Amino acid sequence: MCTIVGDSLAGYSDDVGGRVHDLLGTRCDPYVNQMLSGKGFDFHCHSNLTRAILPFGLVESDVHDVLNVFQVTGLNKDGQYYMEPCPAKPGDYFELFAEIDLLGALSTCPGGDLSMWGWGKDSDADDMLDCCRPLAVEIFKLTDPSLLKGWEPPKSPAYSGIHGLKMPKFEP
Repeated sequence: MCTIVGDSLAGYSDDVGGRVHDLLGTRCDPYVNQMLSGKGFDFHCHSNLTRAILPFGLVESDVHDVLNVFQVTGLNKDGQYYMEPCPAKPGDYFELFAEIDLLGALSTCPGGDLSMWGWGKDSDADDMLDCCRPLAVEIFKLTDPSLLKGWEPPKSPAYSGIHGLKMPKFEP
């Protein structure tokens, strides 16, 4: 789908081994928030992404795995998932080369840069909004085709099975 071609924080690691651009965790959603805090909140990344894709004929169930760009996460020595404040500064970047047509939806974490994080009844969402930072997106059009010399679009794996299921035989 895409290839990372530039990352100003590629070598970043915290003291425990956590890194930026998280694929380990998921996105926060109103279902977990309701369960943990007893409060409704419709501006988590899941809800933001759902609203972003609706104009393209997609629905909530189309929001699936996310790439948490600039979010620091990892597993601590006890194997527990953790998040740390974002180390990104103005000018840091993360560049992708889209190898197929992509629809990208973006949500700036309503938890901000995670320097004021909290879950449950004691968390204060207003404080978290104080540490939200803007993200910029630039889409570049390739003007020099020679840059793609040697590149080939991804090929289908040509899997022809049906995951072990047997299709019924239809008689005319």
